Amino acid sequence: MPAEIKILERAEMYLRSLSSGVNPLTEESLPEGDVCRQERISKCLAYVADYLKQKVMPAMERSEKKVAPKPPKVLKPRPVRESATKELILTPEMLSKFEVSAEPVSLSGFIRRLNFLVPQDSGMIPLVYADVAEVLSREGVLLKEEGDKGKDLNLPTPHGEELGFAKVEADIRGHHSIYTKCNVDAQKFILNNIDKCVAQANERLARRKERAESGESGRSGKEKFHVTEEQIKNYPTDEAPVPVSEIARRLNDLLPQDSNVEKIYFKTIRDWFVSQNYLEEKKNALGKIFFVPTESGVQNGIVTQSRVGKNGENYDAVLYNGVAQKLVLDHVNELA
Repeated sequence: MPAEIKILERAEMYLRSLSSGVNPLTEESLPEGDVCRQERISKCLAYVADYLKQKVMPAMERSEKKVAPKPPKVLKPRPVRESATKELILTPEMLSKFEVSAEPVSLSGFIRRLNFLVPQDSGMIPLVYADVAEVLSREGVLLKEEGDKGKDLNLPTPHGEELGFAKVEADIRGHHSIYTKCNVDAQKFILNNIDKCVAQANERLARRKERAESGESGRSGKEKFHVTEEQIKNYPTDEAPVPVSEIARRLNDLLPQDSNVEKIYFKTIRDWFVSQNYLEEKKNALGKIFFVPTESGVQNGIVTQSRVGKNGENYDAVLYNGVAQKLVLDHVNELA
């Protein structure tokens, strides 16, 4: 810090000399016509010299003085919620205490605030992000997309944007993050569908209990994804190209609510297209992986559409028209 102050002192002296029409190194007068001898330039140099002397250097000197260290902050242990063994219940009385935020909040932050309504010693299962995201996906509000490093993103559809959900990009603790924020209307929409979210959480609890009773763990108690011919007939095929995540969502919607069949993952479908030489994996200059249709893929209904990202960058979105979707349906029970 002392070295920096000395540099600023010398800079202030140089500026002061230049504003007076003097070369600070030789102390000779600057020649007529020199830019520093122009009145407006001279006044600016003098102003900056005054600012350094009166504002910048005193502030640095004050920060250099020793300040009594603050006492260490005592961190209180986070209260541990009793092991969740009971179904979640959010009564109208509990919900009446919840205040919608006037400022947009992240979807995960909104869910955390909802969980504050549940008493710590109740033993009730809390809501998790996946519970709410699943309901919003079924309502056509969110759509699962693949982000960087293969991370799944639940981002708003055009319908979701109309309801007040917004895609946000931000640098958080040095990491670029993409997530969904909810304004007042979006928060109210979730509250209006809170019973569905609670039911989703309780289904999760029931599945966990079933696995515990049978001595199983993880997801091993479920059957691999498969659908019947009758269920396939309910798939809403159309010619409009859609992303692979939408194909996965439509396939999962064919399963009954109480189905013991695992849902299909959009990567499973995408990887099948790669294995069949319909898609090709590539990397850009930054090492980010992306996929492009092969010649065979184009012939089988895989198309690209040029789009503009939020930051103004152009990119090609890979979409699947009716022909490609039919290809999936013809091999749907082979995918998993």
